[in-house]
Amino acid sequence: MYNTFSLILATKNRVTEVAEFLESIKALNYDKEMINIIIVDQNKNNELDNIVSKYSDLNIQHIKSNIEGLSQNRNIGLKYANGDIVAFPDDDCEYLSSTLETVNHIFNSHNDIGVVMGRIVERDDSDSLRKWPKEEINITTRNFYTKCSSITIFSRNDAAAHGFDEKLGVGNIFGSCEDSDYLYRKLKAGIKIRYFPEIKVFHPHYDAKGNMSLSKVYNYGLGFGAFARKNLDLDTFVLFLKANTYHLLKMLLSILTFNKKLAIKSLYAFKGRIVGFYKYKK
Repeated sequence: MYNTFSLILATKNRVTEVAEFLESIKALNYDKEMINIIIVDQNKNNELDNIVSKYSDLNIQHIKSNIEGLSQNRNIGLKYANGDIVAFPDDDCEYLSSTLETVNHIFNSHNDIGVVMGRIVERDDSDSLRKWPKEEINITTRNFYTKCSSITIFSRNDAAAHGFDEKLGVGNIFGSCEDSDYLYRKLKAGIKIRYFPEIKVFHPHYDAKGNMSLSKVYNYGLGFGAFARKNLDLDTFVLFLKANTYHLLKMLLSILTFNKKLAIKSLYAFKGRIVGFYKYKK
């Protein structure tokens, strides 16, 4: 059985990358008539119009948005999503030729699963962003955090209905963990989630040398702290303690080894998590 897909792509300040994503859709080993691409366009100009018209052979809904925030615009896209399966590709990622075919097969083989996740890879199939497990894993409230990234999340449409917390994610004061929160709420609602390493999405690791700006490090920390506060229970409290202990020890080690740059970055990561935890209000 071929499931229909709704791919929600919220984009801002990118044109070439969106075209590359659409090109990857054309190269899929999957019936294109079963794919609906929902582009939620936050650009102030009409740069994407030519790109969308160039790919008129694909089923694209091009929605203009004056609202800031990744979560807000993904939620706008969800209102238009009528596919059996919903996904949230970044505007600078690409699907491999087998990505949707693999996801489709997994859902058809596991009727009890509501959400599946996979790996982020480089062009050579090596891990991108982090080291990804190479075996299938049942996702729980204790192991979800290191397995999740929004661009590899594929949800049955009924499991996607909750949407994203619009206080979390890029473009908001709490600049991360909208995907962690999305998954955690699904788990708490009893939805079964499983990680499959054969699901792959290409995304380059831009920060391979650890050059993330201090403001971004801090904003990501704010998001993590806010996520922990919002979903506070034993599992998230332990996760919060582990993360802060890690960054605190990393900062102290950097001080002892006279690595000023890494010490400052660890301080910003630690401080962001603490501030995010105390500032988040439901």
